[in-house]
This record gives sequence, structure tokens and C-alpha cells, in this order.
Amino acid sequence: MKKVKKTKYGFDLYKLSSKECKRLIREGEEAMKFTYPEPGTGFAVALLTKDGNVYTGASYVSDTHNLTMHSEAVALARAAQHGETEIVAITGPNCHNCKQLIWESAVRSKIDTVIIIKEGSNFKQIPISQIMPYPWPDHLGNH
Repeated sequence: MKKVKKTKYGFDLYKLSSKECKRLIREGEEAMKFTYPEPGTGFAVALLTKDGNVYTGASYVSDTHNLTMHSEAVALARAAQHGETEIVAITGPNCHNCKQLIWESAVRSKIDTVIIIKEGSNFKQIPISQIMPYPWPDHLGNH
């Protein structure tokens, strides 16, 4: 990963190599075996921290659905449990609730987390700030 610039909000923005993108996609796909209650059904992601560590998350579906844990929340929590809150990239696409969590993480760390999406044999790297055109809280954390 390479820091490439500051975004319009003054956040750091990183660009991942193709090899790093492939690794994140692969690890997210491998984490599908941990989805609950049925392995291989649901969603899984992988994220990359500024320190270069990868954490995965797999969805944990509740029968009531409102208690379901999304894979992004699981991965963000796993990273935080290891003292890592500077998230450079996470695999996607992501639902709107998860985009909100990723945005809030970006506001706190001042890193414009990149969403990695595989399209065919190519990878898109989309900063969360581009996906959240009218974010709340704002880039300063104001509610």
C-alpha cells in the first residue's frame, strides 16, 4: 500500500497494489466458511490496516434478523480488539449500514478507507468519501 494524497477532507488516501487487492478478496472469500448459522451463506469481508495486518469478518445471522451482525462490523471489531483502528481498505460492495460504519471509522482515523471491489479480473478502489456524498457525521465528526 502506498499513501497517495490527502482527500478533500484532509484524510490520507492509500492505493493498494493488485497483489494486495487479490489478497484481500481471497481472504474475504475464504472467510465465507465462517458465516453463521450456515457456512458459505451470507457475507464475508477482509480489511487491511495501516500497519499492514488483515482481519476478516463473516456475517452472523440472527433468526430475528435485527440482531444480525454484518461481516464489516465483525471485521472492524476484530481489528479494534487488536488495537488497530486505522483501516486503509475493506472489501465490498457493502450495504448502507456498513458504509456508515466504515465512514465513521474513516472520520476517527482520518484515513479515507478504500472499498475494494472485484469486477471481472480488475479491481476498483473507491474511497468511502466518494460513496458518502452527504455524510453524517460530517468529516469533522460534527453531528
